[in-house]
Amino acid sequence: MKNLLLNMLVCVLAAALCSCNHKELCYHHPHIASIKVEFNWKDAPEADPVGMCAFFYPIEGEVAPMRRFDFQNKEGGKIDIQVGKYRVLCYNNDTEIVLMRGTDNFDTHEAYTRNCDIFETIYGSSARSSAPRAAGAEDERVVLSPDMMWGCTAFDVEITDNGVSYICIPESEKDEWVGKPAVQTERVITLYPHELICTYTYEIRNVKGLSRVSQMCGSITGMAPSLLFHDESLGKECVTVPFEAHAGDATTIVGKFLTFGHNEENSEAHRMLLYVWMDNGEKYCYGTEGERFNVTTQVNTAPDKRHVHIIIDGLDLPKPIGGGNMDATIDDWNEINEDIHM
Repeated sequence: MKNLLLNMLVCVLAAALCSCNHKELCYHHPHIASIKVEFNWKDAPEADPVGMCAFFYPIEGEVAPMRRFDFQNKEGGKIDIQVGKYRVLCYNNDTEIVLMRGTDNFDTHEAYTRNCDIFETIYGSSARSSAPRAAGAEDERVVLSPDMMWGCTAFDVEITDNGVSYICIPESEKDEWVGKPAVQTERVITLYPHELICTYTYEIRNVKGLSRVSQMCGSITGMAPSLLFHDESLGKECVTVPFEAHAGDATTIVGKFLTFGHNEENSEAHRMLLYVWMDNGEKYCYGTEGERFNVTTQVNTAPDKRHVHIIIDGLDLPKPIGGGNMDATIDDWNEINEDIHM
């Protein structure tokens, strides 16, 4: 009987030891937490993205991998992610023109657009032109205007088995956020996207001869080519961005385009060029030389750098000097640099 009891005791102890070993081993496996990513649109109430994405970058020393999560809506959703410390960035995932590079690192994740032709807004990607360029900007790359983007970043993100702590500063509160502690929640991280891309509008007033125009487009020089998401800094290279132009009424030319904006470290001029095809086939380019169509001051001193409105007052389009059919070729441009009032 004693031997039987002794054997039973040994079995019980062995089972207990095995159980303890099993629990100890579980600490060597990554712990996964289920949290909710929420997008609060108070800083961009009119934003209408089809979907959003969020990138979680582990800080140095963490063993967790970088993770990308996509949401097919603008509200967010639940994710499963390894516990740890992260930096986070987010933006809309429905862009068609914007390209990304450096996505494997938080500090190098960057948006940019490809090279294009100055007349791509009219003729499409097959356009190949030798159109006049603005003086001093002849060698600038010509790049596509980006899509609209919304996004933001979050720092000091710590995900544990018990909850989440993080810092995500809304654009509208960045001047009053100093000294505030990290937000601590049970299972939610709230991100506050805002506009990342600049909207430029323009109008050329008191235009004479607009009824004789067949088509037109424009460009602006000295724009930034890219945007780093982690600090929203702009690329230092100066590029030319082409844009559409059309008649707003019988005496006004208007247009709108998106751009990464003006890098304040760049001192190069911002010059608008207007390319006009007349109904008799003649072609004219305005603003290639001197200070004509120089909108540098309007761009650099705009009260809202993300919403810039440019005004040019006065433009006389040429009267017909010959007959002929419309010729949509891109050679033999007449460059006109008459004085205008801005």
